[in-house]
Amino acid sequence: MGDYGADGVTELYRDSCVLITGGTGFIGKVLLEKLLRCFEVRKVFLMMRPKRNKGVVERFQELLDDAIFANLRTLPHNGKDTLQKVVPIEVDFQSDAVISPESHRLLAGEVQIVFNVMASVKFNEDIETALDTNVLSSRKLFHLVEPFDALRSIVHVSTFYSNCHRAHIEERIYEDLPFGGFENLLNILRFLSADEKNHLKPLVLGSMPNSYTFSKRCAEVMIRQQFQHLPLAVFRPPIVSSAYREPFPGWVDNFNGAAGMAVPITRGHIYWMRGEKDATTDMVPVDYCVNALLAVGWDNATRDRKPAKEPVPVYNYVFQKNPIRNGDIGELVALGLDSRLMRILGRYFLRVTSSVWVRRLLIGWLLFQATIVDLVGMALGRSKKNYTFVKRVVALDDSTSYFRCRSWTADNANIRRLWDRLPADTKRLLPFNVESIDWRDYFRFFAQGVSAAVHRLTLKRCESLRVSKRTKTMEAIDGC
Repeated sequence: MGDYGADGVTELYRDSCVLITGGTGFIGKVLLEKLLRCFEVRKVFLMMRPKRNKGVVERFQELLDDAIFANLRTLPHNGKDTLQKVVPIEVDFQSDAVISPESHRLLAGEVQIVFNVMASVKFNEDIETALDTNVLSSRKLFHLVEPFDALRSIVHVSTFYSNCHRAHIEERIYEDLPFGGFENLLNILRFLSADEKNHLKPLVLGSMPNSYTFSKRCAEVMIRQQFQHLPLAVFRPPIVSSAYREPFPGWVDNFNGAAGMAVPITRGHIYWMRGEKDATTDMVPVDYCVNALLAVGWDNATRDRKPAKEPVPVYNYVFQKNPIRNGDIGELVALGLDSRLMRILGRYFLRVTSSVWVRRLLIGWLLFQATIVDLVGMALGRSKKNYTFVKRVVALDDSTSYFRCRSWTADNANIRRLWDRLPADTKRLLPFNVESIDWRDYFRFFAQGVSAAVHRLTLKRCESLRVSKRTKTMEAIDGC
C-alpha cells in the first residue's frame, strides 16, 4: 500500500490520480474544489452521466461555472491550469460495461484513489430504485476498479443513519438484512406489481424510516460480503449541512435536509418542527465532512491489510461532546437573520413539538392561511402556489422528523484515532473535529447561505426558462 508517514496526507494526494463518483452533488463539489485548491493532484476523473436532456460535456461546463469554484478562478489565467486537471468520464451504470473501453484503459492505468460519493438521497424512493442506485451501481463501480494496479484506497460514503434502527451504532457493518439479503429481495420484487411492491415496502423496511437508509445499509453489507479484499473503507457522516469556512461560510446548494427546512423558517412561512426538544441533532458542516473524508482516504491507504480476512474499516463521523439540541435550533438560526428585530423575535418563533395533535393543529392552521392567500391571489389574477408550498414543507418535515425525534450513541474510535494521528499542520489544513466548532458562530452564516443558495437557484431557473423560450421561438421561426 505504501507508507506515507504520519504527516503524509499531502504526500498521498500529491501527483495522484483521483476518481470521484457523485462529483456534481453537494459533498462531491466541495470534495473536488478542496482537492484542486489545496492538493497538488495530477488528475481528477469525474464520473458523470447525461441528465435532464443535457449531455456530459454540457453538464461538466455548468459544473466548472459553479460559484463554488470562485476561489480557483482568482488564480492566474482564471484558474484554467488547475481546472484542466478535471477529466469527465461518461458513465452508464445501467449497462454492464459502465464506461467505454477507451475510458477503461485510461482509468486502469492511472487511478490510485477512489471516492464513491454517488447516492440517491430521496427518502421516499421506491425500494427497487433505491437499491439499484445505492447498491448495484456501487457494486459495478467496485468491480470496475478491482483490477486497477495502482489502486491505493477506496472510500465509500455511507451514512451514520444506515443503522438508525439501533440506539447504539458501532464502527462495524451489521449483516442482519431481512429476506435473506438484498439480492433475494430484488429477485422477489422483480415479479411483483407496483401495488404489491407498495404493500410489501413496510415489511421490508421494518423499523427503518425510509428506503434511503435501508439501501445504504444494504450497500455496506454488499461491501462486507463481496469486496473486503479491496482497500475499501466505509465513511459514515450524519446530517451534512452548509459550510463552516470553505469554500466560504454558509455555502450550500442542497435542500434535502437541514437547509431545506431552513428555507420556510427564514422566510417566516413556518414556526414549528416535529421533534423532541432535548434530542440532539448530529450535524456536520460540509467542509468538515470533506476534510474528514480526505483524511480517511489517507488513513485507509496506510492501513495494514496483511490479515486475510480483516474486516472492512468503518468510520463513524460523529462527535458527541458538542451537541446541538433541537430546542436550541430556533435561537441558533435566528442569529443569521437579516434584521435585528427578526434576530430578537426569531428565537421565539420556531418551536419544536413532539405532540401529534399540536402538529395537526399547526398544519391545519398553515393550510387554512395558505388557502385564504391563494383565493385572494386568484381574485387579483395571480397564480395560486401557497397551498402547494405548505404541503411540500409538511412533506419535508414528515421525511426528516424521524431523525429529530431520536438520539443515538455511537462508537467513534477510528475517527478519533485518525484525528489524534494527524500533525498540527495537517489539522489546520483538514479541520474536522466537530467538538471544536462554535455553533453560534456557525449559525451566523447559516441563514445567509440558505438565502444565497435560493437566490442562485432562482436565477438559474429563470435563465433556463429564458433559454427554453428562445429555443421555442427559434423553432417556430424555423418552422415558418
